[in-house]
Amino acid sequence: MRGQRFGRKIKLPSTLAIKHQVLTMMFEDEIRAIPPGGAFNEDKSPALAMLKRLRRSPLARGPDL
Repeated sequence: MRGQRFGRKIKLPSTLAIKHQVLTMMFEDEIRAIPPGGAFNEDKSPALAMLKRLRRSPLARGPDL
């Protein structure tokens, strides 16, 4: 994705890449919030569920060539 700023072309990050980074940070925060000796429950993690949904989205697969 490209945009222009003051007449110069600049490369802009992908929206999917930004979403992936934010969801990854949320997931890491969930992991850090688990008390010592506690177990991680995949079914109750909203960040993990959104990452899985993002991975299955048609836009994440790229163009069909």
